[in-house]
Amino acid sequence: MIRLEQLSKSYNEGQAFAVRSVSLEILAGELLVLVGESGCGKTTTLKMINRLVEPSSGRIVVNGKDVSTTDAVELRRGIGYVFQGIGLFPHMTVLENVGIVPKLLQWEPSLIEERADELLEMMGLSPDDYRHRMPTELSGGQQQRVGVARALAGRPNIVLMDEPFGALDPVTRDALQSEFKALQKSLGLTVVMVTHDMTEALLMSDRIAVMHAGQLLQLGTPQQLLAHPDHPHVAALLETPRRHAARLEDLLRTTRP
Repeated sequence: MIRLEQLSKSYNEGQAFAVRSVSLEILAGELLVLVGESGCGKTTTLKMINRLVEPSSGRIVVNGKDVSTTDAVELRRGIGYVFQGIGLFPHMTVLENVGIVPKLLQWEPSLIEERADELLEMMGLSPDDYRHRMPTELSGGQQQRVGVARALAGRPNIVLMDEPFGALDPVTRDALQSEFKALQKSLGLTVVMVTHDMTEALLMSDRIAVMHAGQLLQLGTPQQLLAHPDHPHVAALLETPRRHAARLEDLLRTTRP
């Protein structure tokens, strides 16, 4: 579905690279997570897929087509995007936010409203109650649900997600992670998600791409990374969820009769 070929990005004419020679394939219908510390190049890599950032070198192929040969605006309209920090337009209602891409695609107003209502129902938000609300009238979890609905409104088969759940409280975050994973599987979406949280990556992904200093260190399923980390940095990232799991197991053991 998506192929990155020797992808690099430098912001100062080759003196320093945010991303260096990254190659990987994202399979149709999978949820691939780009994970790593701040500044490792994961968000830059994500943004190059839909040309929010232009690569310095290398090639990106989406659905068999080199994205550099596609109009950037047209490309973005065909790929859903969930922003870091939600990113709803504060002066627009929920309906208007969800309907942005269908409106740009020149859908009939009645079809836009029908699609928005369908997605709000899918997100657990009653259209009658939420359609005409402003973003400031919503909780963080409700805003994030609207953000996901907006990303899906144009019926894309690819969705890019930049730290989509990072600003939410733990209970809401856990619920939305589970809901989105189920939705992704039911719709057959190909998803590339960025996070710095290795636990989130392990729980949500089909495969994980670990990045460090602009380079891809390891690519594999959660089970493969846990069993065989190929780099000391990968092992270090996995240490936190391992330690948390061990502590929880100790706590559970002490509460058992």
